[in-house]
Amino acid sequence: MIRQTLTLWDCVAEPPEADDLVYSWDGYSATGRGRSLLAYVDTHADRLRNKYLAWIHELGESQIDGKKLVDHLALEENLSFWWMTLLVEKSPWKSPAITDALRLLAFEEVVKEHNPGKIRVVSANRSLHEVVGGLCLELGIPRTSQRLSGKSLRRITARDAYRALPQALQAPISLARYLRGRWRFRRKRATVWFGTDRTMFFCSYFIHLDEKFSTQGKFYSHIWEGLPQLLQDAGFRTNWLQHYIQSPMIPNIRVAHDWVNRFNRHSAAQGHHSLLDTYLSWGIVFRVLNRWRKLNLVSWRLRGQQLRRIFQPQGSHISLWPVMREDWYAGLIGPVAAENLLWIELFDAALREFPRQEQGLYPCEGQGWERALIHSWRKHGHGRLVAVAHSTVRFWDLRYFADPRSVLSAHPHSMPQADYIALNGKAAVDAYLSVDFPPDLIVECEALRYGYLKDLRLVQPSTKLSGHALKVLILGDIASSSTTRLLQLLQSAIPHISADLAFTMKPHPKWTVKPENFPSLRLKVNTSPLADILAEFDIAYSTNLTSAAVDAYLAGLSVIVMLDPTELNFSPLRGQPGVRFVNTPAELAAALQPRENSDVHREIDDFFFLAADFHRWRRLLGINAGGTT
Repeated sequence: MIRQTLTLWDCVAEPPEADDLVYSWDGYSATGRGRSLLAYVDTHADRLRNKYLAWIHELGESQIDGKKLVDHLALEENLSFWWMTLLVEKSPWKSPAITDALRLLAFEEVVKEHNPGKIRVVSANRSLHEVVGGLCLELGIPRTSQRLSGKSLRRITARDAYRALPQALQAPISLARYLRGRWRFRRKRATVWFGTDRTMFFCSYFIHLDEKFSTQGKFYSHIWEGLPQLLQDAGFRTNWLQHYIQSPMIPNIRVAHDWVNRFNRHSAAQGHHSLLDTYLSWGIVFRVLNRWRKLNLVSWRLRGQQLRRIFQPQGSHISLWPVMREDWYAGLIGPVAAENLLWIELFDAALREFPRQEQGLYPCEGQGWERALIHSWRKHGHGRLVAVAHSTVRFWDLRYFADPRSVLSAHPHSMPQADYIALNGKAAVDAYLSVDFPPDLIVECEALRYGYLKDLRLVQPSTKLSGHALKVLILGDIASSSTTRLLQLLQSAIPHISADLAFTMKPHPKWTVKPENFPSLRLKVNTSPLADILAEFDIAYSTNLTSAAVDAYLAGLSVIVMLDPTELNFSPLRGQPGVRFVNTPAELAAALQPRENSDVHREIDDFFFLAADFHRWRRLLGINAGGTT
């Protein structure tokens, strides 16, 4: 019996029909003998996700020259830089190689299942050829490679030139650029912080603020919604250490300082506010550069075959080093490393200055700065710290998840963790428990950002079968490339749509969208809060990264989600009934045709804890129903 040839197809063209068995690197569609590797990953999601999380844990525990990797990267007592690297952060926005690694783990399973006589790789991706070549060598399977041209005729930009530099050169350039933009923040911090046992500390993002209130000197954050007022009514004072993020609403330092100063004029009622970058100093810059120099020395010592060996997961024949190499160096000696070293020093300076804070809250997203905050919080003797999952917890957003061995480790350089994780609904709790997160570290709290849903009149899409245009709300996300792809797919679908449609864009606060770039859509742009506009629409069309699709779904809109052909299905609505996932113009056109609204059960309680009295938050913070503590 002749064993078949297995082809890994990474090419925009369609594979030849004569091929025995083809797995496409990109896309979700299956045709003839062609199958989708991304679809395979999604079908076997639980196993592959756990395999990846286990490998990250085992990577930190790996021995090199008789010493664990986590110990090689120790910076000071109780802090290993390992926990702040890109590999541990596992961000889909910062580390697209995660998707590549999961596809390769899936491909290894496919190879072992089919036991092909030969493997053929068609790709312009040199790393992909390298990984599969190593797998074939390990398994003794013949391989042929067709290396496509990866050259582009587009003009080389300054950004391209920067990215072509070694990581060790990118880091100081990135740091200098950051300091140039933020240096004017220094010495403009609050000088008096509240410090009684009736004080609550917040570390938050200086974004998602109510613009109208802010210009009037009234602080209102859509991340925290009514919680600050609840604390104020209970007699608490609040301290706010804020991350400034440039956005159309707060475009520069001048506006940021103006708003902070306005808020602080009424600090007794709405807290003391300061931006983290106000703690910048020449001493901090020197310490960052010194630690970065030491990490470069560690990186030099860890080079070679020993390092490559630990990038092969236990029980696997595949080495992920070629695809994860960039993340390794970016997180250890590159721009991400420089940024994380800066966070360590800034939080150390800030939390050293604060009087003891009995309780603290911060928005949990699994980012490197959070590890720096936790470490400095413990180092300077502050009290209980609670990580708050303020948005949805998506299956493939690996920032939120870790192998249980990492969570439970008692190692001196174990992962910095908050005392509790506050989860905002049943969906989030189930997601954490699915990776064996310790239940005693979970507290249930009302979903602050979604509280408006309990009072929102359920939208009944009119499906206007004739006479009026269907109103489509387009939901962008923080990744500009994903939002652009969303709109481009819609443009491609327009010629196939006979229905009368009106499109409105709701961009992410960090990005603007220019309607003139998409003339065929005749876009209107609306930056109002979702709570104020959802009832005006019939259909929501979103990327598979944004959590705003959940708002639309629970409000009763028909929801269409674009599957990015190069990414996993990150949608928080993954697996929900009635949601249409599309990845081709024809699929999108079909989904946008008028239809009678299907009777899909959409129970808000399946997603979020919502209660007007905030009894869960009151219990956590020690506030009784009357408002006192």
